Amino acid sequence: MQELNGSQRRVATVFPPEVGKLAVVTASTSGIGFEIALALSRAGADVIVTGRHSADGHEALARIRPVAPEALVRFEKLDIESQSSVADFACRLSKAARPIDLLINNACTLVLLKRAVTVDGFELHLATNFLSHFALTARLLPLLRASKQPRVVQLTSTGRHHGQIHLDDLQLENGYTPLKAYSQSKLAMLIFGTELQRQSDERRWGLMGNSAQPIGARAALLANATEVTGSMGWYRRALGFVPEQLQGSVLQALLGTSEREELLDPAARKSLADLIGPAVPEALDMRVLDPAMGRKLWDVATELTRVEWPNS
Repeated sequence: MQELNGSQRRVATVFPPEVGKLAVVTASTSGIGFEIALALSRAGADVIVTGRHSADGHEALARIRPVAPEALVRFEKLDIESQSSVADFACRLSKAARPIDLLINNACTLVLLKRAVTVDGFELHLATNFLSHFALTARLLPLLRASKQPRVVQLTSTGRHHGQIHLDDLQLENGYTPLKAYSQSKLAMLIFGTELQRQSDERRWGLMGNSAQPIGARAALLANATEVTGSMGWYRRALGFVPEQLQGSVLQALLGTSEREELLDPAARKSLADLIGPAVPEALDMRVLDPAMGRKLWDVATELTRVEWPNS
């Protein structure tokens, strides 16, 4: 049996049971996405590991299966930069028709020095960190609603504190900077999480939406980030190490499992900040809680991604 490292052992021993549940984790062949997939697998959940490359997926499965032999873990290709890949992925899962209990929108692009666009013409940070997850959640909503207690988790970042939603230039065609693009996308992710809960409550979708901003974990996104200097260098330093942070308590809070459920009550309107130490609630500012901004961003994202949300 494959030997676990220290952080994996801690996660495995304290993570509560998830037996019989199906979880989808975006960008989970490495980094924090992999750690979450591993923890869920060891807790008994069936996990769909996703990523761009099949070789990375098979390598992740080879690491997970020996230490989580009871879990059903499989890889599905998902290029989160591409709207067609998101649609194809959702179509494959819809054909299988198995309810999804947990969707973790984890994939992220970090502070690209030069502005880049996806095949769909979207600014890369906005597409990867927000628009594709917005579309993925919409396309998987029927499978989520088929679950008894569906949960959707948005992974945001402390970088969102610098963020501003530029509705007049969401693609940042003018005045692009790495910090502006990254922080806008992560703020948009958190606004989406809040608005998703609001929409679910109004339309009775039955979702529980959580948000978290884990820092201090090895991040796969660093492999795809360009070298950055000056004020942006701290992102790489902050995210490039693995302290004792990927504890079971952090993942419990992140995933909304039993013992930390009180931290994730949507009525409390709190996200989770994991900087150095255990996960704690964090109050949200009015940029996130403003229903008018939430609705505007929701409508713009719906138009851009061309997805449909059920009324009831």
